[in-house]
Amino acid sequence: MVALLKLGMVVIEVLQLINDLTSVGFKPGSTNGKAFTSAIKNAVMAFQSQNIGPNLLPLKVDGQVGPLTRWALDVALGKIQMPAIPALPSPGNNAKPAGVSQVAWNALQIARQELGNGESGKDNHGPDVMKYHAVTGAKAGDSWCASFISYCFHTGNPGHMPYAATAGARDTLAKFKAKNWTYSASVNNPPKPGDILVFWRGSKTGWMGHIGIVEAYENGIVTTIEGNKGPFKSVVRRYTYTLGQIDKLLGWGRVP
Repeated sequence: MVALLKLGMVVIEVLQLINDLTSVGFKPGSTNGKAFTSAIKNAVMAFQSQNIGPNLLPLKVDGQVGPLTRWALDVALGKIQMPAIPALPSPGNNAKPAGVSQVAWNALQIARQELGNGESGKDNHGPDVMKYHAVTGAKAGDSWCASFISYCFHTGNPGHMPYAATAGARDTLAKFKAKNWTYSASVNNPPKPGDILVFWRGSKTGWMGHIGIVEAYENGIVTTIEGNKGPFKSVVRRYTYTLGQIDKLLGWGRVP
């Protein structure tokens, strides 16, 4: 299954998309076999403008069919029911899902405990930041997103840190790659709690990066916990993304 259908693609999934759009009253003006044409894009945009996603928010009207638009189409087709949106997981009140390693789960519990903690005094400073840096050896003033993730894995698994602690987001991904712990997330191989995701900053080929830990995935929505994102006073908090449409994503990692 293709995670994202968009203008110019020529894949068999386009034929099913045409049938689905027609069935829910948004028949494209003209089609050309398996090609995603401008007429199909217009039909998708018309559908998106009148429907909502699993987060009960309006769909982004971009003419692309990713997990949220696909979900909305399946609801319109009667394949699934629109559920009540579940509350985001809270610390300590849910069980470890099957297939999630205990090491990754332990790290996630620490990340949850740190929600709301972060900078104080000035950018990249404060007792919480130094607590995270103590694991990696970074100093006050250094970016702390990767130190936070290292802290979570180190503190959650005393004596059994799964990788060498590092204050570098890209370096964390490199360490996971060296252990064959990286993968490509998709609707068929979705993220799991305790996974990491790494972003590039500045330039995709540069050295700067950012990192977070996955808290949950459902209906195309990835919920993460991240530190050092945004201007001072940055704190550890939750973020949400649409799978397949995550900007500046470098890669995913999973501790087995």
